[in-house]
Amino acid sequence: MEEKLEILKSKLETLLKSNFMTFNEVAALKDRMGVYLIYEDEKIIYIGKTNKFHIRFGTDLKHESTHTLVGKLIKSERFEDRYQVLDYFKTKCRIRIEFCETNREAEALEGIAIYLLEPELNKL
Repeated sequence: MEEKLEILKSKLETLLKSNFMTFNEVAALKDRMGVYLIYEDEKIIYIGKTNKFHIRFGTDLKHESTHTLVGKLIKSERFEDRYQVLDYFKTKCRIRIEFCETNREAEALEGIAIYLLEPELNKL
């Protein structure tokens, strides 16, 4: 158990220090699994996990019906539609990612990151 906790601690530290990427850079990652942090300015607004970055950022985050984050942003009345949300992701947000070996590892990292960092859009 201690070994797994150390791995999660290391992955979280690496995630928080990783280089920022743009929406399009993340969307170009094929068949990779991991956890992502979405920042607006210097603030983490959302933490998520995915089995395939190119699908999450290539399709899912473009529609309110395929990802709850888009729906949350529209409901918050900051945006009128998914096109404004997509433009926001592409022009105002930066993303950090950490790759994971298994879905279970990604779920654990996502869960601990949400618990510790408390991003506002994961609470809604």
